[in-house]
Amino acid sequence: MSTLKRPMINDALRLVRLYWGLSQKGIADELEISQSMISEIERGAKAVSMDILEKYSAKLNIRMSQLLFFAEELDNEPVQNKGKLIVAGSVLKLLQALAPNEIKTAV
Repeated sequence: MSTLKRPMINDALRLVRLYWGLSQKGIADELEISQSMISEIERGAKAVSMDILEKYSAKLNIRMSQLLFFAEELDNEPVQNKGKLIVAGSVLKLLQALAPNEIKTAV
């Protein structure tokens, strides 16, 4: 049985939610989308659209460029600079390692 690797953008959005101390329902209410959509995005079952990223950016005061840093591809268009993916993956690992204990146990 093979398992698909969750895209980095999905992990980044999960960490953003956790660092803001929001539940999936809380972030869903902020973004005016369903909690099930948040769950599917965080699990990697659903692709992240530019519309969703714009909502995260606007509601949580995060620049789009900061969110897009973790996007391997959007709308099936791969990122041109593969070196960026190595750095983005390392940043996610570092953030996870530095996360408060209550965040580590919530995931």
